[in-house]
Amino acid sequence: MQFELRFWEESLAPPDIVKKALPLLQEFSAGVAIAMYPVSLTRKNANALKKIKEAGVDYAFWPLMEKEQGYFPGERNASSYGALVRHQVEWAQKNDVLPDTVAIDLEMPIQQMWEVMRATNPLIKLGKVFTSARENLDRERYYRAKGKLDRLNVELQDAGIRTLTAVLPWIGLEMEGDGELLQDMTETPASGIGWDVVSPMLYVSMLCGMSGRAISVKDANWLVYDNCSRLREKFGGRAGVSLGLTGGGVLQDEPVFGGPAELVVGLEAALAAGVRDVSVYSLEGILARKDPRQWFEAIKSAKATVPERSRKVADSLIAVRKVYPPMARLIDWYRRPP
Repeated sequence: MQFELRFWEESLAPPDIVKKALPLLQEFSAGVAIAMYPVSLTRKNANALKKIKEAGVDYAFWPLMEKEQGYFPGERNASSYGALVRHQVEWAQKNDVLPDTVAIDLEMPIQQMWEVMRATNPLIKLGKVFTSARENLDRERYYRAKGKLDRLNVELQDAGIRTLTAVLPWIGLEMEGDGELLQDMTETPASGIGWDVVSPMLYVSMLCGMSGRAISVKDANWLVYDNCSRLREKFGGRAGVSLGLTGGGVLQDEPVFGGPAELVVGLEAALAAGVRDVSVYSLEGILARKDPRQWFEAIKSAKATVPERSRKVADSLIAVRKVYPPMARLIDWYRRPP
């Protein structure tokens, strides 16, 4: 089945991708979203990106900041993040390695995520989530950051570069409607910006593992199908999805899939929902497996298949969709620009 496929890559530099993955990416017509850090703008990386381009492999820049600056873009670092992206694009133009896409990864500040992840007691973990959300709520700062990201998005598109935003799973649910409260609580303004692709990070392995198994595999795969269906209805061909995990990332020790069959269920669910832009985290995770080709073959052989229905998730989503919109209207102060 035809769909656009790319792999997130957070750890391997462009020369490593050329050495370890280029033949597979070529053979299976897959692209790669390459993490680009402030230190990534080197001649060695430029030469490797030229080889990737000459091989006919699409690549995206995935700009990331220093961890001390929050790592991911958000409300408090939108200006410095925009400067980083513009500098990377200028460097790419000078070196003739302009990316096909720039991926804007909207997640909570990394320090907050670490605080939540390190808490082992569920009540303490929930308390840290609440504390972070309360600290993050700032209507004026939210809209200022949203305006800056909107301008950055337009600049990139005017330069002929597609934009993709990856959003947290609950933000993907919020983006089905018009609310922005959760985005303010997580400092991830995404709604109302004309991204070319909206890609919720519906990582089944993490949803199951980090919920203490309160969310089953069946639950998580139904969520993929349900949310992708709703976003497809709203955004049409702009609706995408990010799936995984095949390997750990910056948070360390994230739950990962044991084999490709586990990934394919969610992929086929997204395809059944009409999504045709798929990003898989991560390329390095697959390359570290005993038989990387097996993963590529399984992914490219996926067919649109509606997953087994989870009554628990379906009923919960019905309830949330009834309660959240009127609640958002009641808390109207966060929705209007200052």
